[in-house]
Amino acid sequence: MQTADRLINLERTGDIYEQLPSYPQPPLVPLPSWDEMNDLQEMGIKNSAISRAFVKSMMLLTGFKGFYNNLPNNLEEYLRKTNMRGAGLFALINSATLALKDDPRPLTPVQRAATLITAVYSFYEDLISGQLEPDKFKDHVLEMGQYPNFFGTSLIVEKGKARLFKTKKTDQITVIYRGNYFLLNVGTPGKSTSFTELVETLNKIVEDVNKFGEKPVENSPGLLSGVAHPVQIRMFSNLVKNPQNRLAFEAIRHSFFTLCLDLDDQPADYAEAARLTQSQNHFNRWYHSSLQIVVFGNSKATTFCNFNAYLDGNPMMRGSAEIQRRASQFEIPASESRPAALLTFKKLNWQIPPMALQKAKQIASTVIDDQQATFEINGAGKQFFDDLGLLAVPAFMVVLDMAAWQLFGKHLNIIQYLSMSKYRCMNLTNANATTPEVKQFVEYVMNNNEVDANRARELMEAAIESQRRAYRAARKFFPPSKIISLFVSTRKGLKKVWVNLLLGLSMLFLKLLGQYKPMSMDVPASHPDIFEEIPVVGRPGIKLPYARYFGLHYQLWKDKTVITFMPGVSLPFTNQQLFEAINQNFNKVKEILAKSQSSKVSTTPYQS
Repeated sequence: MQTADRLINLERTGDIYEQLPSYPQPPLVPLPSWDEMNDLQEMGIKNSAISRAFVKSMMLLTGFKGFYNNLPNNLEEYLRKTNMRGAGLFALINSATLALKDDPRPLTPVQRAATLITAVYSFYEDLISGQLEPDKFKDHVLEMGQYPNFFGTSLIVEKGKARLFKTKKTDQITVIYRGNYFLLNVGTPGKSTSFTELVETLNKIVEDVNKFGEKPVENSPGLLSGVAHPVQIRMFSNLVKNPQNRLAFEAIRHSFFTLCLDLDDQPADYAEAARLTQSQNHFNRWYHSSLQIVVFGNSKATTFCNFNAYLDGNPMMRGSAEIQRRASQFEIPASESRPAALLTFKKLNWQIPPMALQKAKQIASTVIDDQQATFEINGAGKQFFDDLGLLAVPAFMVVLDMAAWQLFGKHLNIIQYLSMSKYRCMNLTNANATTPEVKQFVEYVMNNNEVDANRARELMEAAIESQRRAYRAARKFFPPSKIISLFVSTRKGLKKVWVNLLLGLSMLFLKLLGQYKPMSMDVPASHPDIFEEIPVVGRPGIKLPYARYFGLHYQLWKDKTVITFMPGVSLPFTNQQLFEAINQNFNKVKEILAKSQSSKVSTTPYQS
């Protein structure tokens, strides 16, 4: 292992979206016109003469207009280097778990782990060399610059602040077993390191830990690395004052990824594996890592991907699917006649104050949820909507609002997350799926005992088309709200203090005038790309503090829909009740629209 002093100079890049010369770059995102910048309805500011005049004044006072005029020349550099997610550290609620399809071979847990290690390096080599097929939507190549964030990327606390860190090192991984942390030098699996060496070394680590008994080391720093951001800043700023902790933290940031061996658990299915990964066994995690692979005692496996390390839903899905596919295709060599040489590994030692751990447990308890979170509706998937002549994703949003009306007696703002990766260095935007047309359909079918099927179909098709317009509008150009966020993020020192002060006073003043009413995020919804290697995705066992009612990840497979719920902290219904309401309204839609004359809404592929 290299010393901490030598490791300090091994930072790979400051770019969030890394440039990969082997891949064509998509175009830069269009910017709205200056007049469109004054219309900030997406931020909840009314489009009135008063608000427009006030916004224009603030743009001049803060220096925003000068920034905007120069933005075309600086846009790519800003997007590539500016962390608009603030290096947020609350991984328990911001990151997601992806259950990996079982390997069809009867592998031991350590063998499964070794195949996954090898697969990560195979994925990396193909990405860096340009052999990985680029993401595409129709004929458009999408942004690929997030994929390097799977490798050697972590969040760190430094000088009282959090930031994204990327190491040049590729030969070190973190291995965690029963709360014991090891830095393992794996060389280059598949080249300088054999599969047998990986297996034997992992077995040695497990054997060494087991000598101390079956009780895990629960005073590990794992949970500390996943709780609320401001608390972590204070905790880690204090922890690194201890020289032993400082050396451990400086070394662990140079790991290529993290392997968590949860060998004491044997989840019965994919949903349970995902729940255990997301909301349990925190002592056996390192949430600052962009990629954690969790392997259980029955060889089930998951990935845990850190959203705030700039891994969005679609890259999470594609990257995890690549890892699983390569692992399952890896040809395991026959047993060697002589024992394999062990790879080098080193145990990290920490000094974690009991009070810090107790504080972290208290915070975690406010967002941990013990309900069943993942549900499956068989026979109701993409084919269900295709048979009705409906576009699946917006039709599902209508069903979701029907369920909301049934339970809450009102419409909820369903915020659909949308990919902007057809543009360079862009990630996500969102749109309110509960359009006036959606509301009209829902009220018609939910408030009438006798529903005319053809009228219902007209309203459903209008509801779907209205969402498509809303989604197109959201993707039309760089959203003004995000341009303002970019402006604030790129201010420094007193300028940043001045801008934040003026913006805060502006929002307060507009609110007092009745010109500002931010849209509530009642139900955030995410529908990432579907891969057969990833049967379940979401944040099972977690509550969402920022969702007014609940959030959900949903997958519309051909013949089924898989939903993972994340309740808000004060949701008056159970996940089971949410699921039953959605299921009932699937049936209601089918019953009504199957009687109508279909005009066959276009089933153009939808990019979530």
